Amino acid sequence: MSDQTAHSLPFDVSQTLKRSESIRRERREMRTRINEYLEDPLIARLHEEAMSAGSFVPITLDLTHVCQLRCEGCYFFSEQLDNSKAPKDETVFLEFVRRERARGTNFITVLGGEPSLQLERLKILHENFRCTTVTNGLRRIPREGFEGMGIAVSVWGDHEIDRDLRGAGKIDVFARALRNYKDDPRVIFYFTVSNANADGIESAVDEIVENGNLVAFSFYEDWANRGGEFDQTKGYARALREIYRMIDKHPAQIVTTAYMAEVAAGRKMLDLTWGHDMCPVVSSGYNPELDEWHGSAEWRRRNKERLSNGQPYHPNHRAIMPDLESVRRCAVGEESDCSKCHNAYARYVWVMLNRNKHTRTRQDFINWVTSAWTFCLGTGAIDRNRASEVLPRVHELTRSARDESLI
Repeated sequence: MSDQTAHSLPFDVSQTLKRSESIRRERREMRTRINEYLEDPLIARLHEEAMSAGSFVPITLDLTHVCQLRCEGCYFFSEQLDNSKAPKDETVFLEFVRRERARGTNFITVLGGEPSLQLERLKILHENFRCTTVTNGLRRIPREGFEGMGIAVSVWGDHEIDRDLRGAGKIDVFARALRNYKDDPRVIFYFTVSNANADGIESAVDEIVENGNLVAFSFYEDWANRGGEFDQTKGYARALREIYRMIDKHPAQIVTTAYMAEVAAGRKMLDLTWGHDMCPVVSSGYNPELDEWHGSAEWRRRNKERLSNGQPYHPNHRAIMPDLESVRRCAVGEESDCSKCHNAYARYVWVMLNRNKHTRTRQDFINWVTSAWTFCLGTGAIDRNRASEVLPRVHELTRSARDESLI
């Protein structure tokens, strides 16, 4: 290359080489730090087990538009997403399964509506993909034919508050779920906390543990506009304090770590601030040339901007509507305010896709690897029968993540 040609290049070659060398040096230093962290046998074990679960190529799927309940605060019905109808033709469903397998999808978070109302289709999904099914617990998903499936049973408070929010003041949904899933190793009860139900966390968790089940925590989002202590914009201080107490009281049965609780309840993760521009579960795997998009042109534009801003996301992910064709904005909803979103699944993925940011200190890496391990435990990719052995040690590792002002 002549000097004349070199001077005509639209960039400074020396600066580019310097940046490349700087990136290589940073990667070498990061690998060195990780190797040092993995000298700890427990950290190495958690890392190996999480990595052995394999890569997740996920989608979220509303399996049906039908549900027995109308829970106050459910985005699905508050945004009228049930206007998208599940097809009756079984060949349409089987073609959807074929299409997703061809795209490389290997993990589905099955939502609704209520997935247990479509057991035959749910079984087909279980036979073709790794699945976590989110259910209200009113109808039991049989063990036979659904062995090894991750089942997330929702609970929105103690019996009184859960009956008020989900059972129209009449149905004790929580009690029925406990009966349906007693001593079921597939199941984690996800207690959806708010400051309004904080006083009932301990009694409900005690009951779930006595029932022979694991417990995780998600965070109530007040899409029903009840206000007061249900309003997530006022924070979750009382609820977080109770979560810490439950970790200390039942360390072998609580799946959520202090770090994940802090990330999900707040808006910060290290030096990042949560918002649509950070969300890792926006729909990205749809074909823009096809008429798949469900929702406004504005959110379509904003999703496109999100996918080009350099923040990590799952390139395969689609949030698929009950019609099995339409793709909405994200795993959570269509039009809700992202700054008010505290979806636990979205926050878990946010942490896991930002591994490199969690390598700066040993504690950062511990927070990442325990998040990855508990996520795999939640999906069933790690044997839950071993949870009681490992979880107490996981909680000791992440104790420093607690907000000291709440202790």
